[in-house]
Amino acid sequence: TKKKINLILNVDGAIAVCFVDLLRGCGSFSKEEANEFVKNGVLNGLFVAARTFGLIGHYLDQKRLKQPLYRHPYDDVTYLVK
Repeated sequence: TKKKINLILNVDGAIAVCFVDLLRGCGSFSKEEANEFVKNGVLNGLFVAARTFGLIGHYLDQKRLKQPLYRHPYDDVTYLVK
């Protein structure tokens, strides 16, 4: 698939913009180094780590409450069928 020219920015995108600005403006890296980090996808690891920590937190909280992980009712889930 080809990337579209327009960009829909969500919370993850807004956080990414802040991190890229911080990376380029902190003075610890040259412009070329910062651009290479962005090009190589180094910042993607932050989002993977955040999602993983969140999932672990939910799991531990449910264990503390002695409840199973939340499952949305099957009848309430809508699937697109073509």
